[in-house]
Amino acid sequence: MSPAITGAWIGAALGFFSFVVLRVIANRVEKGEPSAGDPKKAAYAIRFAAFMDLMLFPVMGYFFGPLVLDA
Repeated sequence: MSPAITGAWIGAALGFFSFVVLRVIANRVEKGEPSAGDPKKAAYAIRFAAFMDLMLFPVMGYFFGPLVLDA
C-alpha cells in the first residue's frame, strides 16, 4: 500500500474517533444547563466541527502520509 493511502487510512481512523468524541460532547452541551449562550447553537457548531474533522483528516493524511512514511 502506498504511503498516501496509508496516511489516508490513518487520517480516516483519527477523523472517525474525533467525530465520535465531538458528537458526544455536543450532546452533553445540548442537554446541559442553560448558560449565557444558546446551547443549541454551540452544539450545532461542535457537530459541524465533527463533520469537518471526518472529511478533512483523511485528506490531510493523504498528503502528509508520504512526508512521514516515505523515508
